[in-house]
Amino acid sequence: MAKKIKKADTLPAIPFTFDFYMVYWEDIQSDSGWRTLKEIQKSIPAICVSTGWLVKQDKDVHVMMSDYNYDEHNELSDGGNTTVIPTKNVIQKFLIKGL
Repeated sequence: MAKKIKKADTLPAIPFTFDFYMVYWEDIQSDSGWRTLKEIQKSIPAICVSTGWLVKQDKDVHVMMSDYNYDEHNELSDGGNTTVIPTKNVIQKFLIKGL
């Protein structure tokens, strides 16, 4: 069973130097239902918003991680809730300071 943390001052520090972002990006939308041709022709891509630490960014991808955990030595162990966004789909990103 995990050890309970009693005080906020005993929390481990954020163990890495990645910046935290809110990213607006464009994604595919699909619909398997029946719609009129006029409705189908009005279809547009979805605008999505993801938040997390930007752990990789290059010409191909933006990789975000929203969660992480610590091992028994209070060292970074695993990351979770990852989102891989094609860089060409990124509309805008905002740096969230203070984390």
